[in-house]
Amino acid sequence: MVDFTPLFDTLKEQGKSKSHLRSFMSSSTQAKITKEPALNGANLEFRVIERICLELDVPIEKVVRILPNPPE
Repeated sequence: MVDFTPLFDTLKEQGKSKSHLRSFMSSSTQAKITKEPALNGANLEFRVIERICLELDVPIEKVVRILPNPPE
């Protein structure tokens, strides 16, 4: 499962809100990250994650983490 909690923690640490993401990504991409990251975020291309890392000047660990899938 793809988890974007580190991204939101990083934004908070940098004194930025989720709306800061709009300055460098489309609203549809932002929706994939902020609404249901476990489901939609998994479909992001790696270049989007790279762009986030570069824009925020952080390593990938500060943007995304992979968690085991919950039992069904």
